[in-house]
Amino acid sequence: MLPVNDIDALFGLFMVFVRCSAAVMSSPLFGAQNTPVQVRIFTSLAISFAISLTVKGNLGHAPENLGGLIMVIANEVASGLLIGMLLQLVLQVAMIAGSFLDLQIGLGMSQTMNPLLGIPVTIIGQFKMMLGTMIFLSMDGHHMVIRAIIQSYKVAPTLTASDLGILQSGILHLLTNFMLLSLQIAAPVLGVSIIIDAALGLMSKALPQLQPIQIGAPAKLGLGMASISLCLPALVAATQSGVAQSMDLIGRVFAR
Repeated sequence: MLPVNDIDALFGLFMVFVRCSAAVMSSPLFGAQNTPVQVRIFTSLAISFAISLTVKGNLGHAPENLGGLIMVIANEVASGLLIGMLLQLVLQVAMIAGSFLDLQIGLGMSQTMNPLLGIPVTIIGQFKMMLGTMIFLSMDGHHMVIRAIIQSYKVAPTLTASDLGILQSGILHLLTNFMLLSLQIAAPVLGVSIIIDAALGLMSKALPQLQPIQIGAPAKLGLGMASISLCLPALVAATQSGVAQSMDLIGRVFAR
């Protein structure tokens, strides 16, 4: 039979692996559908070994019964999913903004398969999400995931009822801000689209023989794409703001 210290060490490593796996599977890039499962598992194992050596004093002892083990595993999974999904929401801001734009410039019916999520999305939504992923990586987002996991162990190894209360109010506030960020990204193109629609309406009244649809569709598409190109810096600012808000919420949930 293994000594108690060895059992606690193995249990701690397993718990770290559970939390890291949940965070990796749900985080941007690592959790993409086209990322091989073997890569995800190997990444989780590598991060687990590194983190377990860093936070081994905060891992606690192995529970004495099955019920306690199930509760600890559920807590680890919830903590990992929290870290990964809060950062994943940042990329959804870009995709939602792109979907708004597609509907306005006439590309709403054309869809492509998103390799990160494994679902069909609009073309501009896909472009915005891929660009957001690149911005996330340029901000060392993959390192942020690892730092968030380490911080969660150093400050609060387990989630409590008070943490869940902070999480509930924080997520509602975060979703509201993210929706506003999506509208801010799409607002310039939406404004251009409204101006084009108003101009076409006036032209159809002044020149009844004019075909607004034949002129309007190419005009909205061309000016819309030009507006999207000019507004790309707004996506960078929105992604940086979203990541900062997500990391702030993670810090508040695990801070005591």
